[in-house]
Amino acid sequence: MTLSLDFNTLNDTPKPDLPYVEGYEFSALEFSPPKPQTKPAFGLTPEEAFQRENTDVLARCLAKKAFPGQPGSHTLRLKIREPIRVGDGKTSQIVLVDVVSGQGATPIVAKIYDPLYYDHSNDDVDPFLYVHIEHNRETAAYRHLQGCAEKHVPEYYGSYTMDISYSKGQFRTVGLILSEYINGESMDTLQPQNFTQPVRKAIMQQIVNVESRLYEDNLWHRDTSPRNIIISTSNLHITFIDFGHASLGRSRDPTDKDQESRFLPGTYISPMLRWYRTRGREPVSNFEEWIDWDWNSWLFETYGSDRRMINADMIQRWVPPSARQEVASKLG
Repeated sequence: MTLSLDFNTLNDTPKPDLPYVEGYEFSALEFSPPKPQTKPAFGLTPEEAFQRENTDVLARCLAKKAFPGQPGSHTLRLKIREPIRVGDGKTSQIVLVDVVSGQGATPIVAKIYDPLYYDHSNDDVDPFLYVHIEHNRETAAYRHLQGCAEKHVPEYYGSYTMDISYSKGQFRTVGLILSEYINGESMDTLQPQNFTQPVRKAIMQQIVNVESRLYEDNLWHRDTSPRNIIISTSNLHITFIDFGHASLGRSRDPTDKDQESRFLPGTYISPMLRWYRTRGREPVSNFEEWIDWDWNSWLFETYGSDRRMINADMIQRWVPPSARQEVASKLG
């Protein structure tokens, strides 16, 4: 829901022009955000709603206190080579940067969590809290994956902050992460009809395998969709990106050991259960344009060797109620 008043340009005070353009140079200081909360609150509070109605966006940004975290000692000087996905109204700004000074690979991707360029007309979300939560989640996810040797996730180069200066000595601090640049195409920009069915099956099998392997490592991506898959069209290698919604755990509250234990952390869960297709079920429903075959039959054929490790409790836990009897019957 949005209101008729545009809080992005309150009192006709526009946002500053986006700084994230080719040639823009900035310093980034290593920064460790706190562990993400289990159930973070990012709704628009009455206090923030009041500020939104009475103070322009930039002034609100400049007045915000820095979020908690631990600064490090490593500093990089970065220069934007090319915008990848930038613009007003976005949760994050993504650019390709070169490392001008300081040790590090180059070029690399900088994902900048800047609340100024979020859509401040959104009545349901506090932009300052939301981008902070996404920064925390993504940092935690990449750190978790560093020890997993996963070849289908970009290499992670760290979490940082950068300061953006204004007149009268004013500045604001925004968070960012740095990661490997993956040469390829976002799956949501590709046309499925340009790929044969065998090729699409091979792509989908990679996606299912990687998502399932991440889940086995107790990382639930929670936003597996074409926009978060990069495909190298030369060899069809897929890469998962965007871990801003990811959860380190399987239950609603991973810190509750009893609750989490019911979801068998560290145990491989067959795609025959978690990817079984029912109406509107994610993540498989996000790929409907790519699937023109009997998905469930293909799952059981492709992952048939998993049958021996599936039990009734797993069916109960990971299959929607409407499909449990059907799945149990197919498993025999």
